[in-house]
Amino acid sequence: MKNRQKFPIVFSILAALTLVGCSTNSPSLEAPSSSTAPSSASTAPSSSPLTDLSADMVASASIPSMCGFPEGKLSKGVLQKKHPEYPNASVPSIADTKLIVAGDLTGDGVKDLAAVFYCDKGGVSWPSHIQLFQNTAKGIAALGKPFLMGDITGGARGIPSSLRFVNGQLEAVDRQLLPMEPAAAPSGKIKASLKWDGKKLITTEIQDLAHPKNGTLKTATVNGTWCQLTKESKIDTKDCLEINYPQLIQKGEDPRTLDYSSNNDFTELSYFDAPLGVIYQPGVKIQDPANPSVPTAQLDQYRLYNSQTQEVYVRRSK
Repeated sequence: MKNRQKFPIVFSILAALTLVGCSTNSPSLEAPSSSTAPSSASTAPSSSPLTDLSADMVASASIPSMCGFPEGKLSKGVLQKKHPEYPNASVPSIADTKLIVAGDLTGDGVKDLAAVFYCDKGGVSWPSHIQLFQNTAKGIAALGKPFLMGDITGGARGIPSSLRFVNGQLEAVDRQLLPMEPAAAPSGKIKASLKWDGKKLITTEIQDLAHPKNGTLKTATVNGTWCQLTKESKIDTKDCLEINYPQLIQKGEDPRTLDYSSNNDFTELSYFDAPLGVIYQPGVKIQDPANPSVPTAQLDQYRLYNSQTQEVYVRRSK
């Protein structure tokens, strides 16, 4: 029994000697000092930060499909491809070197490019396009799809008179087609602000330069799905309007073009032949004796009210 009690003591001594030997005779397992250790930065592949784009780069960039032309590479600002169906079509090309502007539209600290392009399928002129470009590891590349100016000008044909970057957005001045006008001879004029939403260019504001009294329309106020409110204050999802200014789409009807007049918290939309209604923003206290059907309490949601038909629409949340 006594010999068995000595075994733990002997093993402890041997273990201690082994550890001492390791600590004095074995090579050090510590990391080498900074003076001898290889630098991780020196072994990693070097990557240069992206730089700003310059206007001359777009002349040889690749562009997406426009006007039915296939995507392709520009040469001196002109696409070197033919239209698959229309031999007399005008090929996509830079409309004017003055309409190529640089600025940080994506918010990454690197300047992007925006350029106005023109193309058509022959015959009458078409509205122009705005195409964005960004710098990538492989060089200049198209950012998103072409933005068709006709979507915000009512289909007015021609080329914007100016394009510039302002506070992280694009600002374009172009003609606007008014109701009952021929598309090739529009008499209106607008200034539109466009921003990059991460996927595409969208319109944020439209100012009517031909009629300054109409004010400035913030498209976030009017765009969306509006459904009629029943007398029981229930939303009728079968009777809805889709507004993407200046276009309105209603089930069973052709798309219609809208006009606007904006005054502080109230925005009036109308067709060329009749008013659509007044849009009231949330938080507004309505004190309009001409519209008794609209609640006079403070609104908690957007409402569109038509005083002629007595219809009330509310905008569905996204």
